[in-house]
Amino acid sequence: MSARPGDLNRPLERLLAEGFEAEVRHQHLLVHAVPYVDTSRAIRRGTLVCTYVHSGSELLPPDNHQVWFAGDAPCRASGLPMTQIENENSRQELGPGLWIDRRFSNKPDGAGGFVDHYDKMVHYVRLLEDQARAIDPHVSARTGKQVKVAEAQDVFRYSDTASVRSETVVLSRRLALGRVAVVGLGGTGSYVLDLVAKTPVREIHLFDGDDFLQHNAFRAPGAASHDDFKTRIKKVDYFTRMYDSMRGGLVPHAVFIDAATAHLLDGADFVFICVDRGPARKVIADHLIARRIAFVDAGMDVRQDEGGGALRALLRATVCTPDHSEHFARYAPTDEDTTEALYSRNIQVADLNMLNAALAVVAWKKYCRFHSDDFAPHQISFTVPTWSVGRAESPAKDQPR
Repeated sequence: MSARPGDLNRPLERLLAEGFEAEVRHQHLLVHAVPYVDTSRAIRRGTLVCTYVHSGSELLPPDNHQVWFAGDAPCRASGLPMTQIENENSRQELGPGLWIDRRFSNKPDGAGGFVDHYDKMVHYVRLLEDQARAIDPHVSARTGKQVKVAEAQDVFRYSDTASVRSETVVLSRRLALGRVAVVGLGGTGSYVLDLVAKTPVREIHLFDGDDFLQHNAFRAPGAASHDDFKTRIKKVDYFTRMYDSMRGGLVPHAVFIDAATAHLLDGADFVFICVDRGPARKVIADHLIARRIAFVDAGMDVRQDEGGGALRALLRATVCTPDHSEHFARYAPTDEDTTEALYSRNIQVADLNMLNAALAVVAWKKYCRFHSDDFAPHQISFTVPTWSVGRAESPAKDQPR
């Protein structure tokens, strides 16, 4: 029997109606107070856990026949281990404060899978409870007690089911900085925002004084409509509106960052600099370095071969941390460069913008220890004609935090 998407709350409501101590936390279904037998034949209680992932208003069917368990290794009434359900013994944190000790695996008899989450959890409750009842016939997981559920606070309008399905919820918490700033919402900056918006950063501050015009649509995420250009909406407002349907915490600032406004970056935990003017880049970087604020500067050098030939591009991500920033002037251009006019007028570089943004965001995630980092480089480059990647500035003293 194949399971199909169902009512989001029905399995939980059914468990509660039957007296189970059940709750949903961090997109996992928990059934507490499940009786089981330990090696000394004493009856103890543990918690069964399985994923509870939904898409919109529909609950997705159980993705496998396994569950996690918070408790010691369960035994038969005789005190011998229940080896037939053992799968993995490893303590881990599935979500903030949600710890488990082991994983069980046991398929239902005569069926290809579980009908729904209720069916799945009751199956495992019975496996453990039956052994406990052989010692005490009155013991039951149906205690009738209610679980006090704390209101979860999340920046997303809907749950991050991708992290739950890949079991990386706790890892993703490393990206939950209080405040991240994106300076410049042109081609690269808008793609940086697209990637950062999908992380649990509490506040994303957007800085750009320009309007969102028709040419911007060709090197920005999504598909702008013709109506978006009629009102000359500011870039920060356009992108805030675009991502507000997915998450909160977006703070628009319709200003350019210069010496008079650089103080608006104070208090940021990390900053992405995505500007195409050298002098502006220098003002921003100097301000951040002086205040020991970590940042990555994303830059592109795009030139055209003579005679209307192909484009030649070099992409760069320069990382500066509180303990290592003296290299910035060697790699990031801070003078006025008229050759960047080609980049500013060429709308067919969205692929390069995306790649440049990806380099910058991966560097940030390495800084946050989300991605592994064997060399901790502070300078990353990608040369398009040769498909070559370069890295430099890897001070041993300045490992990612």
